[in-house]
Amino acid sequence: MSSALLAALRERGVGWVQTPSPGAQARVLAESVAMSLREAQAARGQARLALSGGRSPIPFLKALACHVLDWEQVKLTLVDERWVAADQPESNERLLRTHLQPVFDRLQWQGLYQGTSPAQDAALADNALARWAPLDVVVLGMGRDGHTASLFPGQPQLREWLEPSAGALCAATLAADGSPRLTLTGRALHSARRQLLAISGEQKLQVLIDALEREPLDCPIAAFLRAPLEIHYCPDQA
Repeated sequence: MSSALLAALRERGVGWVQTPSPGAQARVLAESVAMSLREAQAARGQARLALSGGRSPIPFLKALACHVLDWEQVKLTLVDERWVAADQPESNERLLRTHLQPVFDRLQWQGLYQGTSPAQDAALADNALARWAPLDVVVLGMGRDGHTASLFPGQPQLREWLEPSAGALCAATLAADGSPRLTLTGRALHSARRQLLAISGEQKLQVLIDALEREPLDCPIAAFLRAPLEIHYCPDQA
């Protein structure tokens, strides 16, 4: 890892955790999240967690489900969701239900997709999450175009949605291919006491390096590259 990158992250107050393999990354990230949830429960009696979907988080989700926690006092939601029912293969809710299966039924779950319409579902999630704020832990991912959550370059309202003062906690968006999504906004994501970004592989690393010099409207992850973010990186592609 280049000293220049680490120095740039330190200047921004961003933490860096590098692990040698995808399995090690999953274990270390799960331990970090579990520790933060325990700390939140000890301080406030409950913990509020937002997780990302996709294929990469699967080993992490399985590792997290192995931790002994007061899962009944964990409130869980998604960072973003495709606007599809939970029985569809591309559903992030389905992903969490499958890979957190040992503990999922004990959690206090707040899904994003409700099946009404993207805008109405976003409003319903916004109302529900308003009673949660702030989040205790959020785990972000990052695409090769620099998007995070379902905050993509070129979206008409992206500037507003990236701001900590965004009007809504959840918004209806469109992915790069035009498919409808639901996403937490900067108002929810920036509120989290513990903010984690998990990436792997040389391509994602280069995207991260480039993001340090780019504007958030062109590379949305750039809006989150500041304290209290902690980046978990593995050189091998998960």
